[in-house]
Amino acid sequence: MIKNAFVDFARTFGKGRLVAIEPKMVRANREDQKSPMVQASDGNGNLKWTVNVSVPVKMFETVKHENIEVTIHSPKKPYEAIPLGHEVIIEGLEMGILKQDRGGFSTYFTAENIRPAPQERAASGQQ
Repeated sequence: MIKNAFVDFARTFGKGRLVAIEPKMVRANREDQKSPMVQASDGNGNLKWTVNVSVPVKMFETVKHENIEVTIHSPKKPYEAIPLGHEVIIEGLEMGILKQDRGGFSTYFTAENIRPAPQERAASGQQ
């Protein structure tokens, strides 16, 4: 079974629209469901962040927008200066597939970085 695949974000979606960047929270003690919530971190001490991005998905003749949640590892909030609603590009996007105990599969996304999308310039002679 394939467990993960890299996704070319720009070729697949073009650009996304930033919806939110929040700390990824987990229980301090995974065995105790009443333990306090703390921000998750990786083995290198980088904090985990959940980036929510709205991406265009073409369905026949229409374009719909779906939100994807992407986990990014970073010592501080990634691109804190990007305002919500701004167009972004996700670098190093990876989609993972997990088999569920009760049957079926779930998907998740991780990425190396998020950055502002380049602004498109109006063609000369246009206003």
